[in-house]
Amino acid sequence: MNGWNLAQNQNVYWTHTWGQPYFSINENGHVVVKPHSDGQEGDLFELVKSLVQRGIEAPILIRFDDIIRDRIRYLQAAFDSAIEEFNYQNSYRIAYPIKVNPQCHVVELIEQAGRPNHLGLEVGSKPELISVLTFNNNLEALLLCNGYKDAEYIELALLARKLGRRSIIIIEQPYELPLVLDIAKRLNVEAELGFRMKLSTKGSGRWKTSGGDLAKFGLNTHEIVLCLEQLQQAQKTSWLKLLHFHIGSQITSIESIKKALNEAARMYTELAQVCPSLSFFDAGGGLGVDYDGSKTTSDSSMNYSVEEYARDVVSAIGEACQKAELPHPTIITESGRALVAHHAVLITEVIDVAPMLNPHESIPTPPTDHEILANLYQLYHNLSPEGCQEALHDANELKEAMLESFMHGNVNLMERAYAEKIYRHLIAKIHFLAKELPYVPEDIENLDQILFDTYFCNFSVFQSLPDSWAIEQLFPIMPIHRLKEEPKRRAILADLSCDSDGKIDRFVSRRGPKHYIPLHEFKNEPYYVGIFLTGAYQEILGGLHNLFGDANAVHVGLDSEGQWEVKHVVEGDSIEEVLRYVQYNPEQLIKQLRNLIEKALRAGRLSNEESAKLQKRFKESLESYTYLIV
Repeated sequence: MNGWNLAQNQNVYWTHTWGQPYFSINENGHVVVKPHSDGQEGDLFELVKSLVQRGIEAPILIRFDDIIRDRIRYLQAAFDSAIEEFNYQNSYRIAYPIKVNPQCHVVELIEQAGRPNHLGLEVGSKPELISVLTFNNNLEALLLCNGYKDAEYIELALLARKLGRRSIIIIEQPYELPLVLDIAKRLNVEAELGFRMKLSTKGSGRWKTSGGDLAKFGLNTHEIVLCLEQLQQAQKTSWLKLLHFHIGSQITSIESIKKALNEAARMYTELAQVCPSLSFFDAGGGLGVDYDGSKTTSDSSMNYSVEEYARDVVSAIGEACQKAELPHPTIITESGRALVAHHAVLITEVIDVAPMLNPHESIPTPPTDHEILANLYQLYHNLSPEGCQEALHDANELKEAMLESFMHGNVNLMERAYAEKIYRHLIAKIHFLAKELPYVPEDIENLDQILFDTYFCNFSVFQSLPDSWAIEQLFPIMPIHRLKEEPKRRAILADLSCDSDGKIDRFVSRRGPKHYIPLHEFKNEPYYVGIFLTGAYQEILGGLHNLFGDANAVHVGLDSEGQWEVKHVVEGDSIEEVLRYVQYNPEQLIKQLRNLIEKALRAGRLSNEESAKLQKRFKESLESYTYLIV
């Protein structure tokens, strides 16, 4: 191990921060998973090996169902504790917004795990409403209906009440209330309503524009008054049950949450004095996930704990109601990201490496006596730590001169190739020798961004990790084995797509995002990398770029003896399924192939044996995984 020990991996991959309490490293140098924060742990690498032996190839999305159960328990316990601490005179309920991860098995698991505490579901569209309308939920659980609504959506939400579902239609735009009043009268249904208020307070982090006066959704103050007057005129003020607000996803600062809570609590007390039926205070989503482990206000973190968040929600509404001498409402939060982000890990396999040039490699003499080549060669051999910065400036000048000379026909192809190679060796050597300096100049430090290996991995960023590409979301990434060895290669990850954006070049580190990840030497044997905390939004936002489809997904748990148990397998998309999605007809493609084969046979370009092999391979490929079979 050359002095390397397992504890050093904490400083390399930061697992003791973002990984707690679910992910750590065992004495074998493998990542282990503890699905229940206070329970048994299982070896992730051994699980992946067993899945591959069963024919479930990478990329594999592994869902740890018990982590979801543990997150529900944890969030409920945090609020229950805060309720006891502040002597709050009501209860707390979770509402899961299914947009965060609408996979059927995930939603069913959450609904089942939350039944003892009347966990509700939140939908934001007509398709989402239809997806959960027939769930066998208990009568006390809420079905919160958000999003833009047409008459059909409203009618379905109202008819759900006749099925025994407690649907609450949340008014987000003024036009919705007259529709609800009219349709409810026609259906002879007594509705339950909520108002979504448009906060003046803004959130923090990447989604801070979700709140504020210019937010997309919600009723401003005069619209709330207008809707209240309409309910009074219709003698339906008793329908108003809930006040809702939302200041954005992944709120990074607790100060933003505190300000929003104070504004919303004040609005609640004003409405409750007019409508005593008001009984739910819905603080929406926004509870963050500490993706980078920094516990800061960076976009990928949060500067507060779940317990602090719960205490602030409970105390804000409790104190407001106490001051106004009003009953305490039932508290609701829609913390979908905090519930499901931790439970999913994407496993990808390295399939090839484009290595960085070695700064100590022997450099051949220039192929010609061209002055630029000679100068680069001399720079490389005369380099010293003290002269690194000047040498970098000279090397960059010579590189530009080489390009100009090539464009004007004064340098041939072989000379340019030599110059490019020695330039890369030179900057690698500069970066290496500069480590001996007491202070490394900034322009040499910035070489980190170009001096790396490219590890090509069997997955698609656009399908399985769209937020990494679209908004530069950080996800914890690390190899899941060989952690008893020192990871000596500096790498970025590249996916299978033919798009230059199909890569990951920002990684979790102690001092903020860095441009490479330490990985082990690739040995032409299975080398697996895990991308963690991917359970929120990634699957449903994924696109079919290059026609790479959904990855294989498995739901797993640990049995009473600590052995992995595969509970459910969701096969990834086949090529045929993806082609049908973009309006290709596989049967027609096979027919067209046969016509082409017949023409090729008549022309003598194909033999009978080759034609049979081509048809067989074409049909097999249609039925196969869209990713590589390594």
